Amino acid sequence: MPELFTVRTPPAAWTLFTDHFSPTLQTERIATADAMGRILAEQLTSAQDLPNFRRSTVDGYAVNAADTYGATPGLPAFLTIAGEVPMGTVSTVNLGVGDVALVHTGGMIPDDADAVVMVEDTQKVDNQSIEVMKAVSAGENVIQIGEDIRHGDAVLTPGRPLRPQDIGGLLALGITQVTVAVAPRVGILSTGDEVVPPDQPIQPGQVRDINSYTLAGLTTRAGGAPILYGIIPDNRAALEAAAAKAHAECDIVVLSAGSSV
Repeated sequence: MPELFTVRTPPAAWTLFTDHFSPTLQTERIATADAMGRILAEQLTSAQDLPNFRRSTVDGYAVNAADTYGATPGLPAFLTIAGEVPMGTVSTVNLGVGDVALVHTGGMIPDDADAVVMVEDTQKVDNQSIEVMKAVSAGENVIQIGEDIRHGDAVLTPGRPLRPQDIGGLLALGITQVTVAVAPRVGILSTGDEVVPPDQPIQPGQVRDINSYTLAGLTTRAGGAPILYGIIPDNRAALEAAAAKAHAECDIVVLSAGSSV
């Protein structure tokens, strides 16, 4: 017995689509801040280390870790405050044996320091000295130069949809312009004598057009630029004319049509 419908399988339909669609698209240069959701069209590499200076991960005191070894609440290490490193400035504090520098989260630490003691693990004795009640090891509470990204590292590759964290990472590296694929134009045609615009009252036997807007939303989410060609009546000549117009103006044409034959 012959099948009622002769339809293509999903893999066959996908093959038919890819055989008639070239993925080669034009590119454009845009501001990184405006590239959310766009498809990257270039290889990006880092031109710098990130971070490019040693940073503290906590509020506290930059120290030579060896000066804190053995420190406990009952037997603290007494250290001298040699200065402070204000946020957004290069450290000019020189640390000798037994010296510390007040630092802030995200701030630079002195060249002579190799760790940071959290302020919660210290007790200020006076304006010149502190007690350290917990030992730290070298590198503790410090982000090293290039710990996030090294100079020359591949950052992002072509074909990647740019996410919020990608935008932030690129701007952190000073990459303020990116090359992206021009969003493919997707023509959307909704057909049917029973279909009316969503803002019109419906009569018995009519339905509001939701497919156009659902497909437009899916297109936008996928990185395309939807172009709506309205509702086409169940008329071959009208459908052919609308489809031909959309085909001439768009990269892809999507038709929302009948649910039966």
